[in-house]
Amino acid sequence: MNRTARILLLIPILFLSCGPRDTSTEIQFWNFGGTQPYLKWVRGRIDQFNRTHPGIRVVQTDKSWNMIREILYANYSAGAGPDVMTVHANYAAEFGGTGYFYPINKFPDFEEVKSWYQPNLFESVRYKDNYYGLPGSAIAFVLACNKDLFDQAGISPPKTWSEFREAARRLTRDLDGDGTIDQYGLVLLGGDRGGFSYRLVPFFFKAGATILSDDLTTVRFNSPRAVAALTLFAEMYQIDHSITPGFLAYSHTEINDLFSSNRVAMAIEGPWFRGIVHEKSPGKEMYIVPIPVPDDMIGQYDTAPTLQDMVMYPVSAHSKNLNAAWEFAKFLRDEEADMEWIRQDMGAVATTLHALNGPEAEGYPDIALYRNELRHALPWPPHPGIIPIANNVLAPFGQKAIVGELTPRQALEAAATEAEEILRTTR
Repeated sequence: MNRTARILLLIPILFLSCGPRDTSTEIQFWNFGGTQPYLKWVRGRIDQFNRTHPGIRVVQTDKSWNMIREILYANYSAGAGPDVMTVHANYAAEFGGTGYFYPINKFPDFEEVKSWYQPNLFESVRYKDNYYGLPGSAIAFVLACNKDLFDQAGISPPKTWSEFREAARRLTRDLDGDGTIDQYGLVLLGGDRGGFSYRLVPFFFKAGATILSDDLTTVRFNSPRAVAALTLFAEMYQIDHSITPGFLAYSHTEINDLFSSNRVAMAIEGPWFRGIVHEKSPGKEMYIVPIPVPDDMIGQYDTAPTLQDMVMYPVSAHSKNLNAAWEFAKFLRDEEADMEWIRQDMGAVATTLHALNGPEAEGYPDIALYRNELRHALPWPPHPGIIPIANNVLAPFGQKAIVGELTPRQALEAAATEAEEILRTTR
């Protein structure tokens, strides 16, 4: 082949190699968990961001909510991982404190962004002097009462512990007279240990008990008030037999099935519950009310704190594109985006002042209740070891007390000993 022919063959290759290249900054967004309405919304929100921010391209990957810690540690230790992600707000302490999450208060417009949110909810993403993510959605734990069963029995939703126990007892029934109980007063999420702790601790908080001391160095959940709360459940299970006997294995599926089929009268749940019940049993009605308080605290029924939970959107401290990641995080969580938590039932509650207090919010189911509960609610203490304490200490010992393997005091004292060790070894 002569020299001229070789040049002619090279020309198309040169044109191809010099063609336009995508020079956009790529942001990896890892989405952990979420309901189907949320997943649909977040994909649309990302498409909108990519259209309106031509210099940045977001790539979404969906991950398992139950594997957040393992996945993030494996990737971050290998120098990989996402730029922005959805995680539990409790990880502000664990991952923020170890330098994996970037302190968003270092961004110049932080104070403006912070002003979007209800102040106490924004504090859930704080660890020590830094904030490690934007609040994504809020949860306050409440009591769901099966309206059909309560109305048939002529019972009002309970406000005190004695009313709660009596309602559960009266609504535990042998429906067909064969000697076997067919309908129970209360169901607990026992198959998910973390989920179980989230049903127990609201009763601690409503009684005035706390989990840790203010300086996060001492366990406080073995106090007399917390023992009384655990005793309430133990007596309902062992004496009244008003708690479903199989609760230790129950997941959300079993709870929904039992509630939807009128086999259980009460469940300790959050803002997702109405939606999942309606999917299973369209038109099913329920009363959503605050967690009951001890009888001597009836005057604090509307102000005693329940447990508040939060999803947040942190930015990786190792992101090579911090400013672009921050722009995307704000787009997911600005006041416009937050309105979708009012317009759609995505399983949680909005966190911005604009969405929570705007006129559209009045159409959101139970908004008055959730606004009030979130105003007073408490999150888990911001300690790096709090998730292991909740999942691996409080839950198993709490369950042992309810089924009678230990007394409530023995269970919480043993749990406190293990939790103190976690506090000493986790910084």
